Amino acid sequence: MVNNKNIDIVEVNNIIKKTIGEIVMSREQILNIVDNVRNDYENVKLELAKIRNEISSTVDEVDVLEKQDKIMRRKLAEVSGKFNIYSEEEIREVYDKASEIRIMFITKQNEEKALKDRRYKLEVALKKSAENIENAEKVINQISIALGYLEGNVLSALEGTDRNSEMFLGIKILEAQESERKRISRDIHDGPAQHMANVVMKADICSRIIQRDVQEGLKELTDLKESVKTALKEVRDIIFDLRPMSLDDLGLNQTIQAIAKSIIEDSGMEMELRLKPMKSEIEPIIQVAAYRIIQEILNNIRKHAKARHVEIKLDYGTKYLNAVLTDDGIGFNVEETLKRVKTKGTSYGLISIFDRVNQLQGEIRIDSSLGVGTVYNIKLPINREVIRDEKGVH
Repeated sequence: MVNNKNIDIVEVNNIIKKTIGEIVMSREQILNIVDNVRNDYENVKLELAKIRNEISSTVDEVDVLEKQDKIMRRKLAEVSGKFNIYSEEEIREVYDKASEIRIMFITKQNEEKALKDRRYKLEVALKKSAENIENAEKVINQISIALGYLEGNVLSALEGTDRNSEMFLGIKILEAQESERKRISRDIHDGPAQHMANVVMKADICSRIIQRDVQEGLKELTDLKESVKTALKEVRDIIFDLRPMSLDDLGLNQTIQAIAKSIIEDSGMEMELRLKPMKSEIEPIIQVAAYRIIQEILNNIRKHAKARHVEIKLDYGTKYLNAVLTDDGIGFNVEETLKRVKTKGTSYGLISIFDRVNQLQGEIRIDSSLGVGTVYNIKLPINREVIRDEKGVH
C-alpha cells in the first residue's frame, strides 16, 4: 500500500524547491536593480557636490559683479551729468563698460538661478533614490528571511513538531542575521569604501602633480595619508562592533568602559559606571549578549535621548546578571513606541535589544515618560543551566 503522506510530502518538497528557485531568481533581479539605483545615487551625489561648489563660486562672482555694477552705474550717472568736463567719447566709453558689466551681472545671476534649480532637482532625486534603496533593501531582507526559512528543515515543520515556536525562532534569527548583514554592508559602503575610492583618485592626482610641482605633490600625499588613516579607523570600528577584542582579552567591564569613553569623547555626555567585577560563572556568550544590549541602549541614548548624564550599573547573583541603565534625557512613551516598532518594523535597535533578551530567556523592563528620562532594567541568566531551567518552568 502506498503511503499518501510520503507522496504529499515529496510533492510539497518539490513545490518548495521550485519556489526557492523562483525566489532566488527574483532576489538576484532585485539586487541588480538595487545596484543600478545605488550607482545612480552615487552619481547624483557627485553631481550635487559639483553643483554646490559651482553655486558657491557663482554666488561669489555675482557679489563681485553686483558691486562693479553699482560702481559703474554711479560712474555713468556722474559723467552723464557733466558734459562740460567729460567728452562724448569718454561718456560712451563709460556707458559701454557699464553695459558690459550689467550684461555680465544679469547673465551670472541667471546662471546662479539655473544652478540652484538644478540643485533642487538633484536633491529631490537623491532623496527619492535613497527611499528606493531603503524600500528595496527591506524587500530583499524579507525575501532572504523567507528563503532562509524555506531552505531549512521544512519536512520537520510539516510533521508538526513544535511548529509555531520553531518557526518564530527561526524567522527571528534569520531576521537578525539579515539586519546585521545589511548594517555591516552599509557601514562599509558609506565609510571605508568611500575613503578607499577617494584614495585611488588622490593617488592618481598625486602622480600628476608631483611631475609638475614636488612640494604641491607632497601636500597631496599628506591628504592621501589622512584619508587612509580615516579608512583604517573606520575598519577598526566596524571590527570592534562585530566582536570587540577587549571582550576576550580584558572582559566585559573593561569593554563597557571603553565604549563609554568613546561615547563621552564623541558626545560630551557624563557617564557614571558601577560595574561589579565579573567571575568565571558568567558564560562568555552571556557576557557578549550583555555587551551588545548595553551597546545598543547607549547608541539609542546617544541618538535620541538628548541626555547629559547616564548611569550604568552591572551586578549579578547565583543565577542572574542584572544591568540597569539610567539617563536624564527627554524620555518617550514606551507603550506607543513598542507598538510602533512591532507594527511598522522601525527602530531596529530596540527590536535587537528585545530579541537578544528573549532569546536568552531573560527579562527587560523600560520605564520612561516624556521629560523625565528613561530607565532600562535587564535581567539575563548567567549560564545555560539557568536557561534550561527557565525553559523547563515555561
